[in-house]
Formats: sequence, C-alpha cells, structure tokens
Amino acid sequence: MGLLNRKPKLSIEECCRQFYDSNIFHAIIAGTDVWSGLLDTYFESVAEADQSFLSIDPTLFRNEMTALRIEMFSLAWSRKVKHEDFAILQSIFTKCYLEENGRLDIWDIMGEYNGIVAYSASANEMGMQMGGTRAEKINKLRANFLNSWWREANIVNRDALTQEEKDKLMCVVRVANRIGADIWREDKGVNVTLGLLSGMLASRLGYDVNPKPEALIRLGSVILGFHNGAEEYLESVDLQAKELS
Repeated sequence: MGLLNRKPKLSIEECCRQFYDSNIFHAIIAGTDVWSGLLDTYFESVAEADQSFLSIDPTLFRNEMTALRIEMFSLAWSRKVKHEDFAILQSIFTKCYLEENGRLDIWDIMGEYNGIVAYSASANEMGMQMGGTRAEKINKLRANFLNSWWREANIVNRDALTQEEKDKLMCVVRVANRIGADIWREDKGVNVTLGLLSGMLASRLGYDVNPKPEALIRLGSVILGFHNGAEEYLESVDLQAKELS
C-alpha cells in the first residue's frame, strides 16, 4: 500500500474535532460556509415537496439539523468503534467541544434525538414499544453498561453527585441509549429508526407532515445521509487509543 493510501492516525479528540470543525462549525471553503449551503439545499428540497415548509424558522431548522448531524455521528461512532471506553470519551469530548463553541444548546437538543434513538431499538413499525425478548435483552445490555461504569467511576455517594459527576453521567447515559439502536433497523418493511427521528424532527419544527408524506421522506433521507457520511469518515481514519494509555 502506498503512502497516499494510508489512513491518517488520529486520537479520539482529533477525530471528533476534525469532523465537527470541517463539516459543521468551521466549514469554510474559499470563503463559503459549506454547512450553511447544505442546510439551504435540504430546506429547499423539503419545501419543494411541500410549500408550507417555507414557514419554518430557518434558525430553528439549522439548530435541529446540527444536533441531528452530531447525534448521527455519535450513533455511527457507537456502531463502528466497538470499544465502550472510546464511546464514553467521544460523548464527553462532544459535550466539551460544544461548550467551547458556546453551543450547549445543541447538546440539549441532541438529548431529544438521543431519547428517540434509545426508544427506536425496541419499537415496532407503528412506533410503539414491542416489549418481549428483544426489549429485555437491550435493557439488560444498557443496565450492565451503566453498572460497569458506576463501578469503574468509583463514586462514593450516588445520591449527592457533584456537577462534574452529573455531567459525566449524562454523557455515559447518552452512550447507553445507543446500545441496540441501528439506523437501518426495520420492522415489517418499515425503517423504524428513521421514521421516529423524522417524526421527532417535524414535531420540533412545528411542521405538520400529514398532508405531504414526501416531505417526511426527504427529511429522513437527510438524516440517513448524516449517518452514512459519518460512517464514511470513520472508515477513512485510523483511530488511536492514546487517551487510554
């Protein structure tokens, strides 16, 4: 393999920062904000399917899409980088990065979609919880993950957490919520995860998708694109574990 074909070696922090900087928060090429341009394209595509979408607040749209893109990056990370400590470090770094950039509002919005990701893992094609063996297995995996973290964190009093401990716990819970979730998951031919995420996005935008289902499909396509783009990026780098040494 030639030098040009080698994957760049990046730490977890470098990997995340490079993606967030170059794709979202500092995505400037030749003086053009690429992320803003993409958002305009997405907005116009949905409005093409339903003119009523033009009434949506562009700033609200931008914030929701930004949060969704980072949550989809995090979901792709959880599935591609199969190391629990790596997932926790990625979650912690993401919160710190957003705080550095004065965008903790995006972290809060991500939490809404993270909850939907968690819910989707055991929901049926109608968006209802199925229960049964699948749900029990996922709940057990999540509980074991959290219990393992509690033991390793060695927190003496769980009833009186410091603010730092609360913040870290929230980052860990976000990781736990992605266990068992899959952007491609279907039930009876319906993509459950995309359907639920698209519906949540429409609801938070104050957009009624019932008259124009094509608009909802287009929103779902954008969300899927976020996830697939994140997967492609993660495939292109060689993640190093120096944070754990």
